[in-house]
Formats: sequence, structure tokens, C-alpha cells
Amino acid sequence: MARELRRKELTEIVYGSSFFGGGGGGASEEGLALIEAMYKEDADASIQMIDVMEMEEDPNVVSTMAAALGSPVATKGKTFQKESVNAVKGMGEEARFQGKELKYVYSGEMGGGNTMLPLYAAYKCGLPVLDTDGNGRAVPELNTGLLPIHGIPTSPVILASEAGDRIAARTEDPMDCSGCEKIARYMCQAFDQGIGIAVWMMNRKQHLKASAIGQMTLAIETGDILMNTPPADAVKKLQEYFDAKEIPFAPIAASGTITDIQITSQGGFDTGVTTVKADDGGIYKVIFQNENLYVQSEGKTIVTVPAIISMLDLGSEKMAVPISNSETFVGQKVALTQTKANERWYDLPQGYGCWDEVLISAGYRDVKPEVRFW
Repeated sequence: MARELRRKELTEIVYGSSFFGGGGGGASEEGLALIEAMYKEDADASIQMIDVMEMEEDPNVVSTMAAALGSPVATKGKTFQKESVNAVKGMGEEARFQGKELKYVYSGEMGGGNTMLPLYAAYKCGLPVLDTDGNGRAVPELNTGLLPIHGIPTSPVILASEAGDRIAARTEDPMDCSGCEKIARYMCQAFDQGIGIAVWMMNRKQHLKASAIGQMTLAIETGDILMNTPPADAVKKLQEYFDAKEIPFAPIAASGTITDIQITSQGGFDTGVTTVKADDGGIYKVIFQNENLYVQSEGKTIVTVPAIISMLDLGSEKMAVPISNSETFVGQKVALTQTKANERWYDLPQGYGCWDEVLISAGYRDVKPEVRFW
């Protein structure tokens, strides 16, 4: 059944998707700015969200995701409104070129900015959004994703600038997501570390095979909990919620302080280590490349991707705010948690294997499946 998303639900999506972003996917302030832009244009704005099962069964009726691609630190505060709309329009042109019709938009990844962005683009293009997500979490590269590991072609990729310049990139092998990633990253750097992207044109059958069905509703419900729970009780309330959903969740540090941040921005990525000292004295090192990749304590790795490693800012009196790695600072009071990712990550060995290069580049060496987590 179709659901109307208005300011309340959209705000919940921003905070819920920030949590599932696991340190990546943009800052919540970016998503909130997009909501304000919508309601500045139209005080009665709404977006229609439909279940994937309600999509037309015609294989030539398709959807696209839209996102911002680039360094979160370098582009902090930039909303990518025009870029995302231009990317969706570009994919619509590509669909017509292939004899297809683009009728839906979906979120490509969870994150405070990158989940709201396709919703904004759908609103501007007059299209409904789907209650799903391409990953159910944020991911650092096109090849670290649910859709490619489940056989969804990455090519063609549409890249769009703020000015309306659009590039349709095609690889010889439509499944060559690494090739698409290289093209996208080069273009990202050419446009000051940030660009709009539309990719993974999908029909109903493909969504049912590969995407994180129901993820938008999960983000709404998680955002509602965070917005209506005092910071001191947030981890407990999340534990109760995920237990009821039978989704494994656990605090790594229910409360602690960031004592050090090492970060570099290069090639469209923010890479580094955030050190958290828990109130009980435990020391945790969170290694990230845009997204949080793994956590170490006392020289041992205790959790890795695809599990979602999240931080909550406990410094507000009103709510625990999920934060990206572009929003952390030394002295910040935080909670550090782990949540099992969408079950589609565990259908195939590639759900772990697609992270190997990213993990190794971030310093992780034990990439064998038997030393992975969840």
C-alpha cells in the first residue's frame, strides 16, 4: 500500500538512515537541509512511497537510485540537489534509449545525506520512491554492494554536475563495477570531490532478488526511536527494538569519549582511525574508509563489515544523534554500536569477499571468512 512521506517521516528517515549509514552516507544536516528545501518550495510537499511488490511487473518498467559521490569531509554541507535531479533525468534518457520507462526512484545506500537525496530527486521529478534500499547500509565503492554481488549490472552509470552536464558511462562488461567505480571516481575528482550519480537501473524482479526490501520503513522506525528517546536511554531502546525485529544488535561501548581522530581525504575517500575510550575503560579503534570498516580492541578485531558500525552523539539533551565520520571530533561523547546488516549480505560468500580490497587498503589483514563477524 502506498504511503505518503511528509516532514515527520522524512526527518525520521534522515536520522534512521544516518544510523544505518555506519559512519558514511553523508551527514544528517545534509538530509535535513534537503527537507527544508522541499518545504520552502512547497509547504504541502509529500513523496509517495510504495512497496516493491506494487511495482509493475513489466521488465521494461524500471527504477534508478541516485546519490552523491565523493569525500564527505570535502563536500560537507553541500546538498547535491541539482546533481541528483540531473542524474535521475539522465537515467530516464538512458532508459528511453534502451526502450524502457523509468517510473520509480530508490535509495542506493543508507546515510544522512545519501538517503534523503534520491527522495528529493524523486520529489523534483514527480516520481514515487520504493520501500527498499540498494544496500541497507552505506558502502564506500560501487563494487562493495548488494546489487553487484547478486548479479545486477552496474553499467550504465550516469554522472551529473550541478550545471547539468551529464555523462553516460558504459563498460564493455555490464557487470564490471570496478571499471564503473574508476570512471566515477575520476569524474568525482574532476568536479571538486563531489558529483551526482545514478546507477543500477532495476525492474521489480531484480529488486526482489537483490535489494534490501523494507529498509525505508526500518529507517523510519529507527529514526522515530532516536527522536523520541533521551540520549541516556537510546542504546537500550534500540536494543529492545532490534530484539523485537530479530535483528542482532549490541553496544560495543554504550557510552564513551572520542580521544583521537586520524583522517586523510584523498581520491574521493576519507580514510582514518577514530579512537573511543569507553566509560568502563575499554579502548576501541574504529577504522574507516568513508564508512566504518572494522573495530579493534586490545589488538583484536571484534567486528567487521558488512555489519553496521554506528556512532551516536550523546551530547545533546534531546536525542542521541547518529553521526558520520565527517561529524566526529575529539572530546565528543558517543555510543558505539554494531548491527547485523540486511540478510542479503549473508546470502553469498561475496557479501564478505567484496570488501576484501577495501579492508586490506585500510590495514585489515585477516580477510578469511572464518575470522569475519556476523
